[in-house]
Amino acid sequence: MPDTAAEVRQQIREVLVGVFGGPSFVSQLQDAGSLREAGVPSTALVALLVAMEDAFGFQWDDDVRPEVLRSIDSLAGHVLALRN
Repeated sequence: MPDTAAEVRQQIREVLVGVFGGPSFVSQLQDAGSLREAGVPSTALVALLVAMEDAFGFQWDDDVRPEVLRSIDSLAGHVLALRN
């Protein structure tokens, strides 16, 4: 399991590649950039969240704050916070 923020961000990018079926879109995403503004539709976000559960071995809480879902950075921060 990845231990650093950089490793978690990279694994999230790999999950995104799986969701989008290739690296072309994902390679253009900035870690701190808004996924919604980058064009990630809500259906793809749901697929990402399910894939992250599998990849990182946790389940999303029903009351997760919306800002956690904003970017690769915020998603990585959430994953790391779950380990503490």
